[in-house]
Amino acid sequence: MQFDEILRKMGMEAYTIGTNVVSLLSPFNEVVALMKQCDCTIVLGIPQIKVREGEIKESKIEHGFALPTEWNQIEAAISIMLNKPTLMMLHRGVANHGLFERGAANVFIHEFDTSGLLKTKWFEKMIPKLEALKAKVEELKRM
Repeated sequence: MQFDEILRKMGMEAYTIGTNVVSLLSPFNEVVALMKQCDCTIVLGIPQIKVREGEIKESKIEHGFALPTEWNQIEAAISIMLNKPTLMMLHRGVANHGLFERGAANVFIHEFDTSGLLKTKWFEKMIPKLEALKAKVEELKRM
């Protein structure tokens, strides 16, 4: 089962610019416009950028690491600023920089793993988190 299928079974719909949303504005403005229409946000921090060498704050990188796309940071910041219930998920092994750092924003960072044997099970482990997100959205609608 695919992630978007699980969302639909739960009465939720995924909107992804470039996948099922045609962008007519600049990417940033499209994200803002789309988020204003949505009840909540799910940010999946999956490995997108691999860093093998270099420096961070003048300290040499000893071991390579992965980062999520910078758009994850932008999406999370917009969602938080719009006071949307925000579920932030960070893939195991991806560096927790920016808004993915615990305590950087008033959201809990949940870990998930799509590698190896967990590839087909990670959706199932997300269901309780998605149910909590849906409950928060319904609570806000009743207010």
